[in-house]
Amino acid sequence: MAIEGPVAIILAAGQGKRMKSDRAKVLHEVCGRPMISYVVDAARGAGAKTIVVVVGYAADQLYAALDGEPDIRFAVQEEQLGTGHAVKVCRPLLEGCEEPIMVLVGDEPLLRPEPLADLLDRQRKEQAACLLGTAEVADPMGFGRILRDSAGRFLRIVEERDCTPEEKAIREVNPSCYVFEPAALWDALDRIGTSNAQGEYYLTDAPEELLRSGQKVVALNVLSADDILGVNTRQHLAQAGAIMQARIQDHWMTEGVSIVDPPNTYIDGRATIGRDTVVYPFSVITGDVKIGSHCKIGPFAHIRPGTTLAEGVEIGAFVEVNRSTIETGSYARHLAYLGDARVGSNVNIGCGAITANFDGVHKHPTVIGDGARIGSNSVMVAPVEIGAGAVVGAGTVVTKGDDVPAGATVVGVPARPISKSTG
Repeated sequence: MAIEGPVAIILAAGQGKRMKSDRAKVLHEVCGRPMISYVVDAARGAGAKTIVVVVGYAADQLYAALDGEPDIRFAVQEEQLGTGHAVKVCRPLLEGCEEPIMVLVGDEPLLRPEPLADLLDRQRKEQAACLLGTAEVADPMGFGRILRDSAGRFLRIVEERDCTPEEKAIREVNPSCYVFEPAALWDALDRIGTSNAQGEYYLTDAPEELLRSGQKVVALNVLSADDILGVNTRQHLAQAGAIMQARIQDHWMTEGVSIVDPPNTYIDGRATIGRDTVVYPFSVITGDVKIGSHCKIGPFAHIRPGTTLAEGVEIGAFVEVNRSTIETGSYARHLAYLGDARVGSNVNIGCGAITANFDGVHKHPTVIGDGARIGSNSVMVAPVEIGAGAVVGAGTVVTKGDDVPAGATVVGVPARPISKSTG
């Protein structure tokens, strides 16, 4: 099958020992999504048409996490012989590819597509054998340094462990973000050696090797310090999460959502929110949640995965909603739990009402019809259906299978219908 380009190679074979985890490092989550998913999105957003993920440690976990993505292929690095070797194992997959090859690392989840697209564009315009994206940071510890000549032209990358004291003071760093012309890349990788502190094949040696052979190499300072935050520890993971959370919230505020107290609000990277919705403090929105326009969320609300809220829904203080659909104009303003529920429009869920959806083995649905009123401290034991316009009195327990007809009023434990006085 012909390779469609440009191509992005994402290096994701490492174990990440400092994470002290059985999980592949790049699958640790930032705001609800695996780190590598953000890198994949950035590559796609920059214009990559084919993505090759290099796997090694916990490869099966990567296969499962990225299963079904039609533009992703996998290359296996059986032995950890360095970043140059990791790229080289992709060569059989990319034979015949003449489009630019971008090389990224899977543990930089804050990479944005815009600077990557800029790098691809500049590589074409410059006709460079290699173009590097660099960044200037306040604390360069852990990064390879960019060495330039007196005219500012790129000379080479020096890994930190190989730096002299003077080189360690350089603040322009290499975040492992490259664009190569394919033939130049494979030629350089064939010629690099292992004469370094780790005895590994460094991809960072490839640009210098290309320069030696008279080819054009350009280093562009187009990345920000936030873009290149690499995650190697749990502390780094928390830092990346804080930056990503700020980006997510900034996006939704730009789209017309009011977030009253951003530092005390959490919104998952997979959630969507409609305009003119207000999110109050200490609310948590997790998973693939869809919230419509003109809703009110919180304070202290928890909206969990698989939930859809239509326009004008109110989910108030200490209300939890999980795997549920709530239609237009319905509200649960305090101290309620709705799990596996389908709630119609203009329904009032009273304080302390719950859908008892779990029988100890299986989850079951509760269906509540349009215009129903669910009284305070009532329990609906699923599976059960409350008809349109029905009233469930305060403190009532509706047992499973004892559906409440449309328009009926039920009270008591267990629920029993009451007749209306004909006076």
